[in-house]
Amino acid sequence: MNKRLLKQTAAAVLLTSSVLAFSPVALGATTVDQSFDKVKAELNKATTLYVYPSLEGELVPSSSLYATLNSAKKSYNEVTKAIKASKLSEKEKQAKLKELDALYTEKITKGLVPYIDAYNYATKYLDPIMKEIKEAEAKNDLAAVEKAYHKLSVQLKSRTSILYRFSGKASRDLLLEKYKLPADDKREELMVPVTIYMKVTEAAKLTAEGKTEAAQKVLDSIPALIERLPNPDKSSFLKELIKEVEKVVAEVKPTTPPVAGGGGGGGSSENTPTPQQTLNTKITGLATEVNKISSNIATAERTASNTLTVTVVNANATIAEFLGQGFYPMFTNQLGVTKVDGHDALSAEAVAYIASTISSDATTLADLKGKTINLPITVNNGSELAVTFSLIFK
Repeated sequence: MNKRLLKQTAAAVLLTSSVLAFSPVALGATTVDQSFDKVKAELNKATTLYVYPSLEGELVPSSSLYATLNSAKKSYNEVTKAIKASKLSEKEKQAKLKELDALYTEKITKGLVPYIDAYNYATKYLDPIMKEIKEAEAKNDLAAVEKAYHKLSVQLKSRTSILYRFSGKASRDLLLEKYKLPADDKREELMVPVTIYMKVTEAAKLTAEGKTEAAQKVLDSIPALIERLPNPDKSSFLKELIKEVEKVVAEVKPTTPPVAGGGGGGGSSENTPTPQQTLNTKITGLATEVNKISSNIATAERTASNTLTVTVVNANATIAEFLGQGFYPMFTNQLGVTKVDGHDALSAEAVAYIASTISSDATTLADLKGKTINLPITVNNGSELAVTFSLIFK
C-alpha cells in the first residue's frame, strides 16, 4: 500500500514538473518571444483595417473596428504580464516592454482609437447638422436654418480638430473630404443669408417695440448684403428670405422729423400707422393677454411679423383647452380677425379649417411642440388686411 502511494505521489510530482516545464514562465524567452511576435503582428494589422480600404475610397465605419480594438487591448495586456512574469533578464524585459509600448502607442493610441473617435464625431455631430440644414432649406424655414447654421459654426470653430488626430493620411483626407469640407462650404454659403435674416429679425423686433428709427438703421445695412447673394431665382430658400426682407421693410416707416411751422409757430407731422404696423402692435398685445390669462398653460411672444411663438408650460394641457377655451377668443378679438381661410372667423367652417391644420393624432400641447400652424386670416382695424398668421409652438 505504501509503495503504491509512493509511486502515485512520484507520478504526480513528475506530471506537475512536466506541465510547469512547458508553461510560459518556465519556457522563458522562447514562449514569450512567440507571444511577443504575435501581438506585434496584431497591433501592426490594426491600422491597416481602416487605412487600406481608404486607398480604395472607402471609409470603414467605427462599428466594425471595436472588436479589433478590444482584442488588441487584451493581447497587449496579457503579453505585458507574461513578459514581466518570465525568466528573462530585467534588461530583456524592459527592452521588450519598451518596444511593445511604443508599438501600442503608434498603432492603437494614435491610430485606431482616434480614428474611431473621428469617425463617430463626423457621423454623429457634423452629418446630422448638415441634414438638419438641408431639411430646413427644403422647407424654406429661415429660423431653423439660422439655428442649424449657428450649431454648425460652433462645431467647425471648436471641435473639428478631432478629425486630424489619427495616423493614416489617406483615411484622414477621405474623412475630411466627405464631412468637413462640405460643412465648411455650407457654412460659407449660409453666412450672408443668415446675417440678413438676423438683421431682418432684429428690425422686426425693433418695429414691434415702436423703435422704427432704429429698425430703419438695421434695414439700411441689408441692401449691401443682398448684393452678395447668388441669384435668388435659383433657390426657393433665398426667395423666401427676400420676401421676408420686403415684408419687414414694408412694416418700417421712417420717422418724419418735426417740421418748423410758419409765423413762429412750431408743428410736427405724425406718422399714421400702416395696417400692418397696427396688426403687429395688436399681436404684441395678444401675447401680453395670453401671458396674463394662460401662463399656467403656455406663454407667448411676438417673434416676427404676423408671428406668435408659444412656449408650452404644461405639456399635458389639451389643445382644445388652450385654443378653444382661452386663446381663440383672444385671438379674434384682440387682432380684429374677421375671416379665417375666407370663412367668418366664428363660423364652423373656420373652426374646421383650423382643426385641419393640426394632426389628427395630436391631443395635447406636447404634440404641438416643434410645429407651426399657418392661418390665412383677414383682419379689419380700420381697413382690411389679409396676412398669413403663424403660430409657432416650442
